[in-house]
Amino acid sequence: MKKSLIEIAFMSEKRKKVLLLLQDGPLKMGSILKALDTNRQGLLPQIKILEDYHLIIKKDDQCSLTTIGEMVVKQMSPLLGIVAVLDNDIDYWGSRELSFIPPGLLDRFCELGPCTVIEPDIADLYEMNRDFSENIRASKSMNMVTTFLYPDFFTLFADYLEHGVEISMVLSKELAHKISTDYRDEFKGLMKRGRVNMFVSRLEMPFLSVAYSDHCIFLRLLKKKLVFDSKQLMCCSPCALAWGKDFFNNYLEHSAPMGDI
Repeated sequence: MKKSLIEIAFMSEKRKKVLLLLQDGPLKMGSILKALDTNRQGLLPQIKILEDYHLIIKKDDQCSLTTIGEMVVKQMSPLLGIVAVLDNDIDYWGSRELSFIPPGLLDRFCELGPCTVIEPDIADLYEMNRDFSENIRASKSMNMVTTFLYPDFFTLFADYLEHGVEISMVLSKELAHKISTDYRDEFKGLMKRGRVNMFVSRLEMPFLSVAYSDHCIFLRLLKKKLVFDSKQLMCCSPCALAWGKDFFNNYLEHSAPMGDI
């Protein structure tokens, strides 16, 4: 009985890696053997299976994807990327509220990996993560979509401005109101220094914050049913930064300038 293409593509690490290697074009057997750190005796049976299922073609010691193989591999890479992100900490992702992520960015979820899940000590719950804060100081800009402020926000932001960082913030309606009523003088002082841009979102924001610097994206998400959780997530790949930038711009497009405080 013939196996399914899913089994052929995913149930063998060697077959899976061969298909992924060939997505960038044909390769000689020697290059494939070197990339997989294996020998012909171990690889040839898997090559034969891929040929039998019309996923690759082998000619003159060179392998390439068939049209069917190209279709399959085109869908494999995003799926494997998503699985890699989730496998990093499936309990974390499985318990998060993720419905706020726009469909287009949800399709690009694989771009977040690899990420580090951070569980701060009790003493650090109300402070900006030190590693991310250092990333901000070494950046030209920091962009944040947020529903809350750290208690020491004034000291933090003043320090970032001293380091030449431009700050752009998309605020929830509730936070914008709180700033206007409770922190008017503090933010007036920051605004006078320049390089601070503030906007108010028209979208619902069922998360704590999503921020990115020139180097990393930092997420503080809520658990399902909007239950608070102290765990934080930091992702520092170029793809994650692109994802974070597009996430911020999506909220920016649905925001209005805060105007005078």
